[in-house]
Amino acid sequence: MCNPEHEPIRYQLLLKHLPERGIPMEKVHWVHGPWGSEISSELYFHVYDPFRTRFGNKTGLSFKSAALLKGEVSLNLAFYKAISMALAAGDEYALFFESDVFLREDFLSRLKDVLSFEKPFDYISLGEGCSTRPPGHAPSYFGPTALYDPPHSYVFRCTDSMLIRRSFLEKLSHTLIPFRECLDWELNLQMMAHRGKSLWADPPLVEPGSGRGRALSYLPS
Repeated sequence: MCNPEHEPIRYQLLLKHLPERGIPMEKVHWVHGPWGSEISSELYFHVYDPFRTRFGNKTGLSFKSAALLKGEVSLNLAFYKAISMALAAGDEYALFFESDVFLREDFLSRLKDVLSFEKPFDYISLGEGCSTRPPGHAPSYFGPTALYDPPHSYVFRCTDSMLIRRSFLEKLSHTLIPFRECLDWELNLQMMAHRGKSLWADPPLVEPGSGRGRALSYLPS
């Protein structure tokens, strides 16, 4: 998910970085919602309802739920658009990257390892969002890839790099809008509501740049 007009540096970096990591560019789709400054009040309150009761949940999961920035609304809308594009493509799985990702050099071979494991899943976290790793993981970043059960129900550590099964995307396409949370917390709620199966890949395959000081966050604006 990247906006070439408003994120030109990140866009140019990804144009170079993704092929270097073995990602075929014919498989890459640049997806973005309206930029935060482009979101009208009408659109804002059409897609975002901080007081809506859903799935029996009357309160928000996070402190942000009652005061989303327009930039956070923009990311949710970009992901909703990406869901539609992934479903139209018809593949069994879809990879979602935010615009600040850095993939490890052996990303492709480790992704093949992830897909070779015979473990059922709806979503696999490929990054190390919020500096969290699963219990029981090997300390080395260079050990073999393994899949772990998350230690709690808040399985979306971040949304920088996600592998999601088509069947779960179909469910999200019906229930994501209107939303009440920023994207990672919204997806936590959606995962619990749909009783999805989540796994964490470790060692992580992707580094979120804005979480490691390698890229500036756009959210404050």
